[in-house]
Amino acid sequence: MPHTPQWIYIVFLTFSTIVMIFLFRHDWNRLAKLYRTKEAPPQNFFRMQSGSVGLVHYKGTLNVGITAEGIYLSIFPLFSFGLTPLLIPWSAIRKIERLNLLTNFLFSVFVCILVRQKSN
Repeated sequence: MPHTPQWIYIVFLTFSTIVMIFLFRHDWNRLAKLYRTKEAPPQNFFRMQSGSVGLVHYKGTLNVGITAEGIYLSIFPLFSFGLTPLLIPWSAIRKIERLNLLTNFLFSVFVCILVRQKSN
C-alpha cells in the first residue's frame, strides 16, 4: 500500500476551511448588504443563542436583540470572522412563526430581501 504524503492532508484541510468560511458567510453577507448596523447591542439582548441564517446553523453563537426598530443579530466575536451585526427592520419581516417543541419555544423569522434588477 503506497504511503500518502503529509502535505496532501494539509492542502485538503486548508482548502476545506476556506470553502467552509465562504459558505458560512454567504447568506449573512446577503442580509448585511441591506441591514448592516453599527449600533451597539440593545438592552433586550440574548447572548449565545442558536439559530439559522440560510443553510448555516449558528449553534450557541448567535446573539439576538429586540428593539423598536427591528431584530438585532450578531455572531459571538470569536466565531464572527468579520460578519457585521444586523438590524433587520420590522418592515422587512414577513412572518414570525412560533414552534412549540415540548418545553422549548422556537421562532422562525422570514425576512424579505429585495432584489434589484439592472436596467438597461
